[in-house]
Amino acid sequence: MDNGEDANMDAEEIRAIFRFSALEKNLISSFGIQGDLFLPFLLSLKAGGSWSYATEEAKSIAVKDVITYYDEENRAGYTLEKIYLFINPEIIKGEGVIFRLEKCGERKERELVERPYRITLRAKRMLLAEVNPGLKEIRIRELNKKKILLKGTPAYSAAHELEHLEKGEVKGTPIWTFEYIKDQ
Repeated sequence: MDNGEDANMDAEEIRAIFRFSALEKNLISSFGIQGDLFLPFLLSLKAGGSWSYATEEAKSIAVKDVITYYDEENRAGYTLEKIYLFINPEIIKGEGVIFRLEKCGERKERELVERPYRITLRAKRMLLAEVNPGLKEIRIRELNKKKILLKGTPAYSAAHELEHLEKGEVKGTPIWTFEYIKDQ
């Protein structure tokens, strides 16, 4: 490959990124939501995980859930990602206790935290994106409700992100407080 071909490929990639960014900007403005409140969604989509963001006036969190579909006969499948975007969320009810290890931000090690297994979350607005890698599609819609029941991973993630917004740093018990036990 000569330098001309490399430059051509770079230009194609840059055009694709600009096209994607323009589509993203149009999509965001179509919901009539302050653009920066979409930051957690964009981070979740592009970097993975769940994210939070706050200004003086509003806050938002993006919470990710995944479902893998696999066809045993064809030996192929895909993992559908569901990304919820909640505007001005709050937990109104939590049930159960799950002990889990989480790593957050600049922390080097994971820490033991307690999270509710199930939460009822209320938000001013709720959006749901379904990212299908099998079809290379990102479908996003507004949910016509103000409350939602989350359980398992989305509940833990929402509780974690709301803790960030309320307390700043998420704190738990360091993993070095655990004991190793060698089974015989």
